[in-house]
Amino acid sequence: MDIIDFHTHIFPDEIAERALLRLSEHSGDYRPCTNGTLGGLLSSMEEAGITLSVVANIATKPSQVVPILNFCKKIKGQRIYPLISIHPRTSHAEVMEVMKEAKASGIYGVKFHPMYQEFEIDSPGMYPLYEILISEGFFAVFHTGYDIAFPENHNADLDRLAHVAGRYPELEIVTTHLGGWRQWERIGEIAGFENIYTEISMTLTEMSDEDFLKTLSAFNPERVFFGTDSPWADQKEMVKRVMALPLRSELKEGMLFRNALNFMQRYSPRFPF
Repeated sequence: MDIIDFHTHIFPDEIAERALLRLSEHSGDYRPCTNGTLGGLLSSMEEAGITLSVVANIATKPSQVVPILNFCKKIKGQRIYPLISIHPRTSHAEVMEVMKEAKASGIYGVKFHPMYQEFEIDSPGMYPLYEILISEGFFAVFHTGYDIAFPENHNADLDRLAHVAGRYPELEIVTTHLGGWRQWERIGEIAGFENIYTEISMTLTEMSDEDFLKTLSAFNPERVFFGTDSPWADQKEMVKRVMALPLRSELKEGMLFRNALNFMQRYSPRFPF
C-alpha cells in the first residue's frame, strides 16, 4: 500500500542539529526520531514503507520566506512535497513573486504556524493574504489547537479557524493534529466545514485507540489524511498504529493514501511528479 505522510519537518543539513536542539528545549516528552535532515527523513520513510512525505516549513520572520522557497525547490521530488511559508509581515510584492516561483515548481501549499509567526488566525490583517491564496490557487496548512512550546497562547484556537473557514469557503484549509492539538473536545466547531481537512499527527501518541476513533468520527472520512509530525514521532510506529486500528480497510487506505492523493491532484494533476 502506498502511504503519504502529510506532516513532516526537515532542515538544511547545516542547521538541522542546532534546530533540533533548540526545538527540543520546548518539546516536553517528545524527542526527535530522525536527525532532522532530508537524508534522515528518507531513511525513516524507507523503514516505515512511506511513499511520499509533505514537508512543512515555517518562516518565523519575513527574511526567511525566500530562503525557504529555495529550500523547497531544492528538495522537491517524487518522494518529497514541500510547503512554502509566508510570514504575515511579508510584502505584497514578495508574496506574489514567491507564489509565482512556487507554482512554477509545482508547489501549491503554504504552511502557517500562528504561534511561531505571531498572528491570530482570524486577525483581519491576515484577510488580504488569505484572499491572495484563493486567487492564486493555493491551499493553507495551519497549526491548530494548543502548542506545547507556547502555553496559554490562543492564536490557533478552533473558534478562530471557524471564523476564517466561514468567511472564505473558497480557501481549502488543512488543519493539523486531527482538528486541533489537545482541543479535541472542540472539533465540532470546525469538522462540518466542507473546506476543512485534517491530518492525524500527534494524536495516537496522546490518546487511546478508542478515543482516537471517537474523535475521528467527527470528520468526513474522505477529508482525513495520515500525518506523523516527524521527527517528533516515529513514522514506522505511527503506520503500525494506524494499521492496527479496527477500521475497514478502505477507510485505512483512504486515510493513509487516497484522500491526500485526491486532494493534491486537484492542485497539481501530475502530483507527485
